[in-house]
Amino acid sequence: MRQGLAMGALLALLASSQVACVVGPRFTRCPGEGGRAWVRLDSDHYTLETDLPPEDARKAMSALEHTRVAILAAMWPHVLGRPMPKVNVYVLQDPDEFEGLYPRRVRAFFYRSDTEALIVLPGLPSTWEQRFSGLSPASSSRLNHELTHFLSAYALLRQPRWLSEGLAEYLETLRVSADGKTAVVGAPHLGAIVEMGELLDRVVDSNAEGWTMQRVHAWEPSLAQREEERLVAFNYAGSWLLVHWLYTTRPREFAEYQALLAKGVAPDVAQKQALPGLESPALDAALLEYVRNRKYPEHTVQVPPVATGFVEEVIDHAEVHAIRARLAELGAQLAYREPFIQNRRKLSQDELEESLRLNPTGLRALSTKLRAAPEAERPALARAAVEAHPEDGEAWLLLASALTPDTAASAEQEAAYKKALELEPRSAAAATGLAWLYVTQGRLAEALPLAQWSVAMAPWSTYALDTYAMVLAGGGACEEALQTEQRALELLQEDANPELEKRIRERLEALTRGTLCTPAAPGR
Repeated sequence: MRQGLAMGALLALLASSQVACVVGPRFTRCPGEGGRAWVRLDSDHYTLETDLPPEDARKAMSALEHTRVAILAAMWPHVLGRPMPKVNVYVLQDPDEFEGLYPRRVRAFFYRSDTEALIVLPGLPSTWEQRFSGLSPASSSRLNHELTHFLSAYALLRQPRWLSEGLAEYLETLRVSADGKTAVVGAPHLGAIVEMGELLDRVVDSNAEGWTMQRVHAWEPSLAQREEERLVAFNYAGSWLLVHWLYTTRPREFAEYQALLAKGVAPDVAQKQALPGLESPALDAALLEYVRNRKYPEHTVQVPPVATGFVEEVIDHAEVHAIRARLAELGAQLAYREPFIQNRRKLSQDELEESLRLNPTGLRALSTKLRAAPEAERPALARAAVEAHPEDGEAWLLLASALTPDTAASAEQEAAYKKALELEPRSAAAATGLAWLYVTQGRLAEALPLAQWSVAMAPWSTYALDTYAMVLAGGGACEEALQTEQRALELLQEDANPELEKRIRERLEALTRGTLCTPAAPGR
């Protein structure tokens, strides 16, 4: 655990530093030239890194912890005690800097990969929740929306896009009381109501140019980038309305639908079984009537006590540049026009180079550099990371991932994965990597608990699910292996990877044909 540091003394030291900063396009001054210092707050559930003033950073951490518990208590109380990896949260104090990095349509965002889950937010914590009007307590919260995406993955194994976004929009309006002991759920999302009232009125009058609520059901992740912002806004609003309507008017059927998804049942199968009415042509008219009635029941839930302890420290100049490099890299991934993509990539590279200049052995910068390095250079970079950071699980994971899985390197790779797990037991990526190494060596009994753990910790991970599917197939659990591989493909489609998609489709075909799995004998 990091040691607590004397904040005032370090802030004074950073302010007086004369370390030079990167020259070129950037959004704000870095600490080395008198810009805002960055702080890191580390709790059981979050690592918060931000250029907020320390007092506001502490308020941000409190908001993160209280919101997490309130969402789980309101929606999925059975998940409250479940172990989860930490979420990395980045908060940019200046909203203009956030808007300069990310597309206009993005207010805040949640991103997850096989190695991390992160949330990026702009502004002071007091701005994360915004009132719709002065006439109603109803409000929307950027934090609620993004955090719901992370937490819902632990309750629902399968989520069509409309449900994922609908739950996030539904919980945007969750309000935690000032004392943190209760929360109000189900408040109307006034922005969505206005959008859908006007649109559904045109739909029912056959004047909506072919748009119906069935467009919401067909909402795929990739459409958010290809469609006009106006159409994407309709999908968000429609998703909120559908979820609120189901909770209010079809609670038993909606609960059954979610229970099926929680078991891993395919969304189309679950819908036909529990909510067949969603495909009815009468759905548009029913939802329009629901909007016009303006009856949106709210209910209050009790929120369990929240632990808010954390360790606090100032982040040095080199790490600040590495963080900025990562944020710019994410900006390039979210952009969909080439000039913006290239601009953010250049910014990311400039920040990375400056980070490495200030500290050639910084782990975060070495990790970013390793991802872009030629395969032959990666082991040397990873070994340098381990040498500089022998007590950091991330460094050992970098080494294990950089090694070629051949006979000569297998012992070193296995040892590196084990060391990474020893230092960071909640690392799903390390558990997945070690499990896959065991699969390739035919050590299925050793792979099984690791694969189960990695899927429990990162239920959104394509690699974890694919590895688990192959362990199941090797043990003769053919139907479960097929369902798990289908989930892996479903999640992969959120973040295109043609090579991995090809491999998973081939495995799915082999599982379907029965050539990749032999059912275990009865009683085995």
